[in-house]
Amino acid sequence: MLEPIDFIKAKVIVELGPGSGCFTRVLLRNMREDSRLIVFEKNKDFCVQLEKIDDRRLTIRNDPAIYLGKYLEGINVDYITSGIPLANMPPDDTHALLSASYRTLSPQGIFIQFQYSLKAKKDLENVFDEVSLGFTLFNIPPAFIYSCLKK
Repeated sequence: MLEPIDFIKAKVIVELGPGSGCFTRVLLRNMREDSRLIVFEKNKDFCVQLEKIDDRRLTIRNDPAIYLGKYLEGINVDYITSGIPLANMPPDDTHALLSASYRTLSPQGIFIQFQYSLKAKKDLENVFDEVSLGFTLFNIPPAFIYSCLKK
């Protein structure tokens, strides 16, 4: 999931739907000291867990990821990671989330999406300039990882 991230160059990373913070902790462990991680989690209970992570680089937004644009205007985002289950979202919300993510990314920025099906592939290809697909057997259940480039 995090393989596409160049932690040496990344200054701003956004995580959508971090849940209890499994990937959040790995991101922070690998990030530069002068980098920022901004997470969007709509579940207040998960936000309480995330607040226990003691790291000044972490900003927690208790708001749905679909609203990321209102928080990130003017910020150059290098990477966005997402574990949000796009297959469970209404199509309009999926498009709004992906479009907001695209607008938020810097040129050459990468949106990384973790999914359990191929259903989101067409949605991602309709928004991003280039979409590549990976697969991990080591996840249970196995999962697809999309890397989506903004040129």
